[in-house]
Amino acid sequence: MIALRLYDRSRTPSSWTEIIRAGQFVAFAKTFDTGAPCDADGKPFARVEDVSCFLFDSLADANGFCRDRVTHTPNVRFEIFDSAGRTEPPLVVIVHPSKQEQLEGNPRGMRLRTQGAIALFSVAAVSFWYDFQHGPGVQIFPTLLGINLVVVAARLLQLNGSYAHAERVRKQRLAEYERTATGYDSALLKKRS
Repeated sequence: MIALRLYDRSRTPSSWTEIIRAGQFVAFAKTFDTGAPCDADGKPFARVEDVSCFLFDSLADANGFCRDRVTHTPNVRFEIFDSAGRTEPPLVVIVHPSKQEQLEGNPRGMRLRTQGAIALFSVAAVSFWYDFQHGPGVQIFPTLLGINLVVVAARLLQLNGSYAHAERVRKQRLAEYERTATGYDSALLKKRS
C-alpha cells in the first residue's frame, strides 16, 4: 500500500492518474457524514494539496486495508476503484457495519421505496375511484392528487431500478476482476510447479 497525494507538483508525473497501472487499485477515504476527503483515520485534510489516496497492487489488499480501517474508525467510508479511476462507479464501497443501512441503494431502502410506491398507487386508485363515483368534472382535486401520486410512485420504482442496475454492473465488474485474479494466480502456480 502506498499513500499517494492526488496531485503533487514536485512529483513526476504529478497526477495520481498517471501513476496507477493496469491491475492496480486505488482507495479514497471520506468522512461518512459529510463526504469530505480524509485520511485513513478519518481526519480531514488541512489543505487541498494534502488530499491523498491509497494505491494497492491487488483488490484483496485494498479490501483488507479498508475493512481493517473501518473497524477502528467507524466514521470513514472507503471507495475502491480500478486503474481507470473515477471514470466508473467504485468497485467496492466499504463502511462500518453500523452504517451499511445508510448507504444509497441498500436493500432496506429499496424495500421501503417499493412499499411506499405500492401505498401511493393504492391511494391514487382510491382517488380515481372517488372522482369517478362523484361524476366527471365535479371533483378535479382527487384526479390531480391521483396523477401526482402515480408520478411519485413511478419515480420511486425507477430509482430502485437505477440502483439495482448499478449494483448488477458493479457485481459484473467485480466478478471479472476476481476471475482475472484467480486465473492470474493459477497461471503463477503452474509456472512455479
